[in-house]
Amino acid sequence: MLASVIREVIAPVLRECPEKCGVVSITEVEVSKDFSYVTFYVSALTEPDLAISFLESRIFVLQRSLGQLYRKRIPLIRFRKDPRTEQGSRIDELLQ
Repeated sequence: MLASVIREVIAPVLRECPEKCGVVSITEVEVSKDFSYVTFYVSALTEPDLAISFLESRIFVLQRSLGQLYRKRIPLIRFRKDPRTEQGSRIDELLQ
């Protein structure tokens, strides 16, 4: 449940990603048990590394937004490239 609330906080920033990235989405949100870390798995249609770089440049704004949630601790944000998209592409290549 907390992951879905956090996903709503980050959604407006996703819309600001450069057009070169294509469609950018958060495929999964992992919140550590002690709420010290939030890991976002990012998928982008064309430039996932650029999307992650852009999102990392916005970490300060995102952490401030997370601070608006009533919590004793504001989690540190981490972005990771979703490996499932690359695995799917690799399987498609092998099947062809």
